Amino acid sequence: MSSKIRLRRHPDAPQNVTGVINSDGSVKLDWDAVLKAKAYLIHYADANKTDPHDAKYMGYTETNSWTLATANVPTLVAGDKIYFYVQAYNVVAPSGTTEVGKAAALHDAENITGSAWSAPTILTKN
Repeated sequence: MSSKIRLRRHPDAPQNVTGVINSDGSVKLDWDAVLKAKAYLIHYADANKTDPHDAKYMGYTETNSWTLATANVPTLVAGDKIYFYVQAYNVVAPSGTTEVGKAAALHDAENITGSAWSAPTILTKN
């Protein structure tokens, strides 16, 4: 009798991601809900980092909307750009008590893969 490893398949990549840098410096993103997605990871980097591999920061949400608190936004000056990518998962975070903890737990979980990343959403600091 052979044992099978069952991978949890990922849903499609999120589409139509839009965002805004609010007057208080926080960031708000919205996107079309992905069928069967139960959680989303948001990946982002420091200012003006255009390579997705530099997106070392993560956020987590179980809805198709997410806000990054002002205190957690990388330092931006007028004209700086910040790139965001959203990834869908068909499971919720297996552990973690904070948003960052949940994002790391889902990202690092074995046998769970998320969707491809969305196209970058590029926001410019005014």
